Amino acid sequence: MIRIIFSSLACLFTLCSCSSVGIHSVHTKPVALRSVPSRIWVERFSAPMSAFHLGERSASEKRVLRDEIVANLAHSTAGQLRTHAANSSVLGSGGTVSPGEWLVRGEIRKVDQGSRALRAGIGLGMGRTEMRTSVAVFKVTESGLVPLLRFKTTGNSGMEPGVALGVATGGVSTAFSAASAAGTLVMSSLPGVSSDIDRTSYEIAAVLSVYLQQNGLLGPSRIPIQPNMRGHLPTTVNLNRAIPAPLRPQ
Repeated sequence: MIRIIFSSLACLFTLCSCSSVGIHSVHTKPVALRSVPSRIWVERFSAPMSAFHLGERSASEKRVLRDEIVANLAHSTAGQLRTHAANSSVLGSGGTVSPGEWLVRGEIRKVDQGSRALRAGIGLGMGRTEMRTSVAVFKVTESGLVPLLRFKTTGNSGMEPGVALGVATGGVSTAFSAASAAGTLVMSSLPGVSSDIDRTSYEIAAVLSVYLQQNGLLGPSRIPIQPNMRGHLPTTVNLNRAIPAPLRPQ
């Protein structure tokens, strides 16, 4: 019986890890780096409405959701960078950057809300969400922006079995919704997309964390992490990838 329980838990963690975000198409530029960036600014990603698949909603509600997704991604990325890379803030509208700082700029290429009913009822990819972004990182110099690296993220939520298949993942969804009840429209109405935002920002920070590590610039107060490279099995079970932020152990 104990063996069956542990086998079931292992399978569940494997399925949860599939509900994640992968990094791919990474390109770096040979740039000499001698100091830690004084600040990493996160610019709000460009986000054409054509990239958003948000179901049968009015155009005005879709625009509100789009704007909240863009804002949440920027703030979540800045927060993850502060923990795992360097001091970071969201660049406000009309804000300026200074030499010695870095800039993260990107585009949201796709957001698909999927089907919450299918995820909860059947799962295993049925009704899963999807989020894709393109990201570029620049060093700010007196003469302008110098490209450092660029990469893409692709991920989804909803690969776990649903309640119809005998696994009570509905409890996780319910708890996530309850934890988000006081939050934004995105968090309360699109928990799967909100989870994708969280995981995407974590992976963006992981790429920069490794980049700083490789250049000997990661400060001792930062927590080093490795990105989840698409097509490669993770070497460890990482709760930051498998569990939405409100449910993670602190």
